[in-house]
Amino acid sequence: ALVAALAGASLLAAGCGGKPDVGAPPAAFEVKAITVEPSSTITHADKVGEVRGSQEVELRARVGGILLQKHFEDGALVKEGDLLFSIDAREYRAQVSSAKAQLASAEANLYRARQDVARYKPLLADEAIPRQTYDNAVATANQAQAQVDASRAAVQEAELGVEYANVRSPLTGRIGASQVFVGGLVQAGQTVLATLSSDDPAWVYFSISEAELLNFEKSTGGREVAADDPRRNVQLILSDGSIYGQPGRINFNDRGLDPATGTYKLRAEFPNPDHKLLPGLFARIRATGERLDNALGVPDRAVQEQLGRYFLTVVGAEDKAEMRPVTLGPRFGNRQVIRDGLKAGDRVVVEGIQKARPGTPLKVIAVKLEDFDAPAAGASDAATASADAS
Repeated sequence: ALVAALAGASLLAAGCGGKPDVGAPPAAFEVKAITVEPSSTITHADKVGEVRGSQEVELRARVGGILLQKHFEDGALVKEGDLLFSIDAREYRAQVSSAKAQLASAEANLYRARQDVARYKPLLADEAIPRQTYDNAVATANQAQAQVDASRAAVQEAELGVEYANVRSPLTGRIGASQVFVGGLVQAGQTVLATLSSDDPAWVYFSISEAELLNFEKSTGGREVAADDPRRNVQLILSDGSIYGQPGRINFNDRGLDPATGTYKLRAEFPNPDHKLLPGLFARIRATGERLDNALGVPDRAVQEQLGRYFLTVVGAEDKAEMRPVTLGPRFGNRQVIRDGLKAGDRVVVEGIQKARPGTPLKVIAVKLEDFDAPAAGASDAATASADAS
């Protein structure tokens, strides 16, 4: 009993006199951050666009008949005037022969009528024939001349039928697959033989929102933008993230907004000498916006939204995370301009934001703003295009 009491007293004394264990400090989380620096920036906006040919033609025959021959490979490049289809023209050649025969008959009648006029004219001067006989001869000659003119027109019309039986390319461009097989019946003006598009230059159609249109009109003071204005210059970003080598220019703006979508349609023209821009291709148009002096920009991935307010995670005192409310400016590409709430020299977290809660110690890895300008290829491109389209 004595031993047990002493042991209990010893334990009690140890418990009362001991100090509690102090926990280890929390580990610093590794994040990537940029140092914000002011710069003069020309903003731009990326919009999803669709490539089309500057001229797109549905080839239809002007005469009917059986298709005898196709003279091109589907999908080939053809030149203006190239022979594309041959239609059976025997019927039209027969019409030419018939029209020429009628023309010869009309010319013979005209010759005889003119001889009568020439013979009657001196007799009329001697009053050897009645005036009416001479007038009838002149009228007959005039009628014969009219018949000759009509016959010549009939010959030309018949010859056009023979010419139209050979369908030629109306422009230089790329032709699609033939819609009619050899031996098929072609109906004049109805049957589509193939579709031909001229893709040099290529046209890219895209749309902007009503708000963007109003902001642009405010920046120009409502004045028409001149044809040589730099704001008409645009770039084309292909689906793999690469920038098309030829610059483009906006050459068309619609007469009004589309009532179904509330958007305003524009068109840009791009040289396409290598025919790399195929009709139907989707790409992004990068249009030049306003110039901002001493702008503070961050990657758009760094911006967080909560209940309609925007925040950035910055590296504060003692390298601890700090949540800071900001006011946004224009967004262009992968950059977001910050109008208020940020100052030069601040370090903004761009990767590892989820771990950087306010007050959390941070292990900062410095990166550059330019590292986040190029969009990722593949799936993220498709996601960006989808977001722009919405």
